[in-house]
Amino acid sequence: MSEGRVPANAAEVPVRRPSGRHPAAGRSGGPLRPPSSRLYAIVDTGVFGAEPTAVTGTVRTLLDCGVRWIQLRAKGVPDLSAWRLAEAVGRTFEEAQSAGGEGDAPLLWINDNAAIAAALTAASGPRAGFRVGLHLGQDDLPPAAARLSLPPDCPIGYSTHSREQAAEAEADPAVDAVAVGPVFGTTTKERPDPVVGLAGVAEARQVTSKPLIGIGGIDAERAPRVIEAGADAVAIVSALDSADLAASCRLLLQSLA
Repeated sequence: MSEGRVPANAAEVPVRRPSGRHPAAGRSGGPLRPPSSRLYAIVDTGVFGAEPTAVTGTVRTLLDCGVRWIQLRAKGVPDLSAWRLAEAVGRTFEEAQSAGGEGDAPLLWINDNAAIAAALTAASGPRAGFRVGLHLGQDDLPPAAARLSLPPDCPIGYSTHSREQAAEAEADPAVDAVAVGPVFGTTTKERPDPVVGLAGVAEARQVTSKPLIGIGGIDAERAPRVIEAGADAVAIVSALDSADLAASCRLLLQSLA
């Protein structure tokens, strides 16, 4: 089987969403809607560096290009530095909205750190013009435990790596969005989980009605196939070229249009 193709037996299964509203619906006025651009950009300090000016410049470029979901991933960064970085990125979100941002309100996802997500939500306030979310992995604080410290309007995204994990995320009222992957081989994690392929995206789509994000080894060429397999959006890390970020971002957005 060539890389990126859904096996015949998986392709024969129709992609469908479970009927009804997911358990988290209504907590903040209804289910979380996926980004209109279908692009979920991950600003990883391991790729872009942890210097605040570089990170905020990257975030501002993404927002100016029309990206509405951006995750700040600061693995290995001490909590104080991570908090200051999140504060700076939050101000960038607010400034972008004040400058006339249009469309669905941007969403800043904080990776792993529930305390920073809660503090940034409280610090930004209801008039900030953007939302703060928390993204968790299988080895992080369980979503239900994280929910205890978060305000009701702070969504939680959860990484899954199998049909069974996606089904568990669908049933968990603390989870608002489900990520599945790695769809393809990835070099952005030290110990990546086994590749799920496009068939894994299709299987996850069959068991969840929540926004589904494909992640792992996705570029502009592969992104449309991940959407066709059932994802609502694609998470991008290495395909964001720091040498020409705006051009690579526009290419990704065009591939998803």
